[in-house]
Amino acid sequence: MTEADYALELGRRLRAARNRRGLSLLDVQQRTHGRWTAGTLGAYERGSRTLRVHRLVELADLYDVPATLLVPPAAERRDVDALPPLVIDLRRLRKLPPTRTGPLRRWIAIVQVLRSDSSRDVLRLRRSDLQSLSRLYSTTPTTLYERLGAWGALVEPGEPVAAGHSRRRVPVARAPHQRG
Repeated sequence: MTEADYALELGRRLRAARNRRGLSLLDVQQRTHGRWTAGTLGAYERGSRTLRVHRLVELADLYDVPATLLVPPAAERRDVDALPPLVIDLRRLRKLPPTRTGPLRRWIAIVQVLRSDSSRDVLRLRRSDLQSLSRLYSTTPTTLYERLGAWGALVEPGEPVAAGHSRRRVPVARAPHQRG
């Protein structure tokens, strides 16, 4: 990822987090009494101005999101390449205690906004999402994947994922006495 691509992605994430809070650029300027001007925020969101880490953390706090969700993922992905696809069962996740899954739920809400995904049943995550999420939980992607599986929050590979249907496998109809 080039520096310009990185700045654009960071800006997109900043804009999405601000929009999720229902804030305009001027709202942020007013709430911070000018500490953050609309022009400066707009420049960060367009990727035309460099954002320092301490300022990123301030914005994350202002938008009430973990800073790790705003930072684009690293280009290195070898540690997650061997893992099966990450598909979160949102119905199962909602049944788990928020004390365990609160950060994950907030993270998923942001991802759904960023991707305009309104699914209520499942969310397919990218391998880069697993890397970002693992940083949020201060662990490795592999360990987090295993933890999510232990919580029952993952749709297992091969398990059907149809909105509004039960998770039981439907037998395939076969013609009687069919031979090869």
